[in-house]
Amino acid sequence: MPIVIPTGVFNVYNEAVTLFERVSTLVYPEKKEQCPNCYLDTMGTRTRSVSVYKTGGPYPFGRGMPCPYCDGKGYKAIEVEEDVNIRIYWEPRQWKDIGMSINLPEGSIQVISKMTDLPKLDKAKYLIPKSYGDISNYHTMKFTKASAAYPQGFKQNPEKYAVTFWTRNG
Repeated sequence: MPIVIPTGVFNVYNEAVTLFERVSTLVYPEKKEQCPNCYLDTMGTRTRSVSVYKTGGPYPFGRGMPCPYCDGKGYKAIEVEEDVNIRIYWEPRQWKDIGMSINLPEGSIQVISKMTDLPKLDKAKYLIPKSYGDISNYHTMKFTKASAAYPQGFKQNPEKYAVTFWTRNG
């Protein structure tokens, strides 16, 4: 016979969990954005700048010179960032048990997020923790995803959580 836990208990639990969440930045893979400073050659199969200044562009340059904004490529790679609230566990002895042993290099972290944020974590190129002792004012740490997501939490809880592991690379 299953035990039925009142939803009020889960509401209190979920509120307590949010107290441990911190803001981190997810950085997604670059998107190519057309250069606002020069014209693009679209006649051939290779798209690149025709080295002609586009009126109103941010950096004027002489005809025939490579565009200083895009280096003559015709596009600029722009990284898109988004802030998310997650829980980060820095020490392996504090990691939540997921039912199997995990062997990761030193400096790896365990991230617990809401299941609704999992697609964002899956798309991210890397993660930057921001609000842990204001270390981001002095040094930026970057982590890349090292594992698939594992579900975590109570089955009856309407709020679902996911556990992922990340290794430090910067």
